[in-house]
Amino acid sequence: MSETNKVSYVWHEASPPPETQQITQVYAYIFDSQGRVVVLCDDGVWNLPGGTPELEDGGDRVATLVREVWEEVQVTITDPVYLGYQSVHRPSQEPYAQLRMAARLDTLGERAPDPDKGRVHVRRLCPFPEAVDLLGWGPSVDGQVKCAAVTAEQRWGLPVGSPAAVYTD
Repeated sequence: MSETNKVSYVWHEASPPPETQQITQVYAYIFDSQGRVVVLCDDGVWNLPGGTPELEDGGDRVATLVREVWEEVQVTITDPVYLGYQSVHRPSQEPYAQLRMAARLDTLGERAPDPDKGRVHVRRLCPFPEAVDLLGWGPSVDGQVKCAAVTAEQRWGLPVGSPAAVYTD
């Protein structure tokens, strides 16, 4: 078994990570009014928008999310909701946390290079089930996917899972 096969992910719904656990990322399921989700493609790999907390964020996970989402996909968000975190367990390393949030899409800005790598990522708005398939994260994310869908349906009354036109730029 390779080292990557030994990585495990544990979902912690709604609870914050322990104070001593490093937070390495803040990503979000960003929903538009049609229940579509924003995903991005970087070097052939699909991902949710978001990124790594930086000193300028002052430890504020929403500030991290707002900054990273704008840098990566030029989207502004409203009503961010904390869903929980997944703890990542790797051999010979302390577990670390990856926060997950959901938010409403406010505006789609004009495309621009990500300051981190200087690339313009492919940005796609697609039905929630398609986004989950594109991410390809497997059953380890079933809990966070369910939380995101329930939040979109109950908090915002969005038609998660309904067919909708795909938008890619």
